[in-house]
Amino acid sequence: MNFNSKKLQVKNKNAAEVQITAEQLINEALELEEIENKVNYNFIDEEELNEYKINKRKEYEDKIRKRRYMISTYIKYALWELKQKDIERCRSIFERALNIDYTNKNLWLKYIEVELLNKNINSARNLLERVVLLLPLENIFWKKYAHLEEILNNYVNARNIYERWITCKIDESSFLCYIYFEERCNEINKCREIFERLIVSIPKLECFYKFIKFEKKYKNITRARAAYEKCIELLPSSFLDENFYLHFCNFEQEQNEYERCKKIYIEALKILPKNKSELLYKNFLQFQKKYANKDELDETLLIKERIFYEDELKKNVNDYDIWFNYIKLEESNLNNINKDKSIIRIRDLYERAISIIPMISSKKFWKRYIYLWINYSIFEELYAENIQRARDVYKNIIKILSTHQFTFKKIFILYATFELRQLNVDKARSIYNCALQKIPNEKIFEKFCEFELKLGNIRECRNVYEKYVESFPFNSKAWISMINFELSLDEVERARQIAEIAINLDDMKLPELVWKNYIDMEINLQEYDNARKLYDRLLNITQHYKVYKSYAEFTYIYLDDIEMCRKILEDGIEFCKKNELINERCILLNFLCDIEKDYGDKEIIDKTLKRLPKKVKKRKIIKNNDNDDEIIEEYITYVFPDDGNQSQNMKILEKALEWKKKMEDMKKKIQDDKKEVNDHNDGSDSGSDNGSDNEGSDNDGSDNGSDNGSDNEGSDNDGSDNDGSDSGSDNGSDNEGSDNDGSDDGSDNGSDDGSDDGSNNEEGK
Repeated sequence: MNFNSKKLQVKNKNAAEVQITAEQLINEALELEEIENKVNYNFIDEEELNEYKINKRKEYEDKIRKRRYMISTYIKYALWELKQKDIERCRSIFERALNIDYTNKNLWLKYIEVELLNKNINSARNLLERVVLLLPLENIFWKKYAHLEEILNNYVNARNIYERWITCKIDESSFLCYIYFEERCNEINKCREIFERLIVSIPKLECFYKFIKFEKKYKNITRARAAYEKCIELLPSSFLDENFYLHFCNFEQEQNEYERCKKIYIEALKILPKNKSELLYKNFLQFQKKYANKDELDETLLIKERIFYEDELKKNVNDYDIWFNYIKLEESNLNNINKDKSIIRIRDLYERAISIIPMISSKKFWKRYIYLWINYSIFEELYAENIQRARDVYKNIIKILSTHQFTFKKIFILYATFELRQLNVDKARSIYNCALQKIPNEKIFEKFCEFELKLGNIRECRNVYEKYVESFPFNSKAWISMINFELSLDEVERARQIAEIAINLDDMKLPELVWKNYIDMEINLQEYDNARKLYDRLLNITQHYKVYKSYAEFTYIYLDDIEMCRKILEDGIEFCKKNELINERCILLNFLCDIEKDYGDKEIIDKTLKRLPKKVKKRKIIKNNDNDDEIIEEYITYVFPDDGNQSQNMKILEKALEWKKKMEDMKKKIQDDKKEVNDHNDGSDSGSDNGSDNEGSDNDGSDNGSDNGSDNEGSDNDGSDNDGSDSGSDNGSDNEGSDNDGSDDGSDNGSDDGSDDGSNNEEGK
């Protein structure tokens, strides 16, 4: 067939004004569908009836032949035959359909229904037997089969069918149907047995709920409680939510078992996570408000925090901060709850915490662990008032430290202090001695000395101090402590002897502390001559600016000798000036000004103030090592008026030397140029030779003149420098002027010589 493509093209591709929808198409199809009108047949005789039956059967057979697997056609056909009261044909049609599809549930149900309507019980029983064998997983046939036997009062067969059902398919509905059957038969014990088989075969929470409901219905509370307990035993904890525990608690509350209910609440809160037990905790609080006393209510408020800390410890049991916070929580509520129970709980927490020994041999981690023991001992002594347990705690931690080779002096000090509080003086002394044998530490020596001094054992205390300085001979703190101890006993000579020994030790650490303590001791004793001698001895050893300052302050305050004070400060300032100690020199000058303001007259004060330095901002060039770049850095320094002339003369001398070097370089360059010109003229003809010689003589003359000029200027510079060193600031300024004049003369001579050389060379050529 040939089509004209031009005629088939769409001329207008715009959307139509009236859009056609799927709904519109379906409505039109329904409206146009022909409705089959039922025809009422009136048969005159049997022959017409038979003819009708033949035509109807032929119609059904044609439909089956066209659509063989359409089961609904078979069912209609069979039901039509049933209306014609031809049961045999009806069965035949059902059997033909079963041969096509025996898995069709609707077909079996219609077939069984037909047999039951015709009161063919055995046929219906046979059909049900067939279908439960062919389709054992379909519950509806088992249920219909058992129900049929139950209607016929054949309970034995019905029970056997239920047994077969729960054997073929382990399903909740099969067990429940069996249970309801036995309940209708008033076989309650058999119902319980089936429930037990159900919760073992299908351990689901819903099954347990139904079992519990059944037991509550028949008021068997013991078995209902056992069902709850069995549920907790069989089901994993992930399947038991807060609703189950609420169900259990409400059950116990209904039976007035308040103690059981409380325990269930507590255990449930421990098991369930915090974010999944909010409703449970809320109900627990309501329960406690109704039935608990004040102590129990306070304890209930702590349960949530306890559960939180227990969860945190499960995550990281070695985190000692969690243990500290957990114990602090319990100790803070010690007076709000039953004290005996709280002490037992806190003690248990301490025992659990100290059993977690640090896995890392680091003092950082062990320090936290040791403080757990310390807090434990303090708790036993002060709160539990169990002295023996506190003593055992100290002993145990010392044993642990000895095995792990860690030394914590605080433990021994606390242990000795604890024994002293118990008035066990000998025990405390033995603890200190034991500690000094294991770890001779400064802190232990000091505490031991303090311990003996409080007891008034001067001889023992002196012996401890002797051991102290023997163990730490170069520790200034040990010597100072011993000196102060002797002073407290008014043993001045012994203190002086000890101080002399200490200051004569060469390897002493921080000897200035010993000197200061010795000098302060003499000043406090008003032995000012001894103090002055000590200052002189100290200045022979070290010339630190602080020594000068302290010495001057001493002479000014205690000796009232202003001249000596000035001399000491001037010596210190001179020392700092020589060693270029700018900041130290500035400090001493300021101190001198303060003294002069208190003592001196106006002229001396003004003179001293003029010596104070001024802040000056300077720059220096720093080379970068990475890329050889030069960086200019600004810094602030002090300029002292005392150094003004000297620094200015030094600058003048540096400039003069720099200018002299510049002139020497220029002279050398001119001589090199002359040499090149002479070498060039020697290679030319005779006429040019004479001209070049003459010019060369001229050049020599000019050279001599320039040489003399440069020499004279150099001599002038030398003379100006010498004069400048003798004269004051005016001579220095004159010298600078003579330098500038000399540099000008030299530059003029050099430029003239260069121009003459150039012109003479042109003429020679």
